[in-house]
Amino acid sequence: MDRDASTPPAQKGGASSSAYLHPYACFRCRKSFKRASRANAVLTCPDCGGPSIGLTRKFKPPKRTDIKQWEKVEALVRHGFLFWSLGEPYPETLDQVTAFAQRHAGFIGRERAKRPDAYAQIEAALSDMSGTLK
Repeated sequence: MDRDASTPPAQKGGASSSAYLHPYACFRCRKSFKRASRANAVLTCPDCGGPSIGLTRKFKPPKRTDIKQWEKVEALVRHGFLFWSLGEPYPETLDQVTAFAQRHAGFIGRERAKRPDAYAQIEAALSDMSGTLK
């Protein structure tokens, strides 16, 4: 059956081509998956059933086996970073996260003020996950 030319082709997950896919990171199973909607700051991981945190399209997940990089990503998210462009590269190691977070504390404060419900969802999900990485 021919598709009507005015109808955009379906995208993975059934979303229209105008919808962007956004990454969600699961720190329990060290995986990232994409969904078309950013309506929820936290979704259930399709693999382990744990919480997955919605990040920006700039996020590039580390390899599942790179535990140190996943620890760094989790630390950044715990500080409030959802992977926006910031004018400087994100830290390369976990040891650099605290200083990076201090340099961008004003920005993170403004982001938290813009989206208090989203950050409350993220903080609740993260507080339920102590020692998340397997």
